[in-house]
Amino acid sequence: MPKKWLYVIDEAIKRIENDEVELGLTALQKVQEHGKDLPDVMMYLAEVWYRLGHLEEASQLLTDVMAKNPQMDSSLRRECQLLLAEIALDSSDFETAQHLLYECKESGFESIQLDLLLADLYSLQDLDEVAVKYLEQARLKEPDNQDIMAALGNLYFRIGEDEKAMKLLEQAGDESLSMLLTKGRSYAQSGQFEQAYQVFRQVLVMDRSPEVLYGCALMAFHVGRLDEAAELVNSLQAVDEEYVAAYPLAADLNLSMGKTEAAIEALKQYVSLSGFDLDQIRRLIALLSQAGRYEEAKEYQQLHDLWDNESDEEQ
Repeated sequence: MPKKWLYVIDEAIKRIENDEVELGLTALQKVQEHGKDLPDVMMYLAEVWYRLGHLEEASQLLTDVMAKNPQMDSSLRRECQLLLAEIALDSSDFETAQHLLYECKESGFESIQLDLLLADLYSLQDLDEVAVKYLEQARLKEPDNQDIMAALGNLYFRIGEDEKAMKLLEQAGDESLSMLLTKGRSYAQSGQFEQAYQVFRQVLVMDRSPEVLYGCALMAFHVGRLDEAAELVNSLQAVDEEYVAAYPLAADLNLSMGKTEAAIEALKQYVSLSGFDLDQIRRLIALLSQAGRYEEAKEYQQLHDLWDNESDEEQ
């Protein structure tokens, strides 16, 4: 690529990064106008448009370059196709992405980028078993690539290969928030509550979102740390009093500590927030009956029967 074009594009990017957006965009448009006969310049410009979030501009530019230059260098054409496929994936245009990626694949081209884009194509369509195959191919090419190991580990979790997933994520040394949450949920799903609790405590230092507070509270409850679990539930409800799942957990905690009235109130709050779980309403009815609050129990029984009938009709 001629150095003058590279310099102009890079200067335009600097303008944009320094909040001189209009000047930067004008410079990029000038490059597009005057360098349109140079495929490598247009390819680089398309990458810039893409990084700036101008997907349609990048896509149209790449399409024009390929149409106007049928004899362009094959490696540059593949770069155009891969970037077009990436844009299509970002736009959920799976058909276009698949066509472009398979055109590259069937030409005999192999690269990690192609493997990763194919994995994305299938993962985004919930075809995780196929996505795993392409991530495994990418890992064969770069066995020590931590990003690939982490992505493959997360996909293994999604297809139920928990042991493989944990091994890979540990190899990757990934201690990111998303990885830790995935690890904590995996431990919880396999009944390893103490390990899950320790992971959620680690996550809690990084993030005190309602989801993390709930997960940590639930694991604390399962390992018998009732006071801590109750404190976490209180913190969760202070952050988001409409976090519905917190109320059945609060009821469980209060019952475990012999606080029946508090458990009743937690379940009443659950129902008032439209917690549509008939089992929880039945619990509430039973607790009200045990407490001798028969009129209230009767009201919730009527609500239960109404929701139960509506559920049957929908089926």
